[in-house]
Amino acid sequence: MQVDDVGHGLEGIEIVSPADVPEGTRFEDAMAALEECVDALESGDPGLDDAVRLFRRGAALREWCEARLDAIRAQVEEIAGDPAEEA
Repeated sequence: MQVDDVGHGLEGIEIVSPADVPEGTRFEDAMAALEECVDALESGDPGLDDAVRLFRRGAALREWCEARLDAIRAQVEEIAGDPAEEA
């Protein structure tokens, strides 16, 4: 198994930090790639070196997903406004 071959649309891309996730990546694809990393690690199949690379890739994808969710949350709050101001 090649670590960089794990991930819906992100195959072949070395991801070791959130900045490595290509611009235009869909949140759903990053989450699917993260889930594949977790599944591979939980299977116990990867050797130690691959497991470390999978963990690093998964951590970077998790951080990217969290940042994306934070950005979307801020947009929703901006659109919805502060309910206390409307009262």
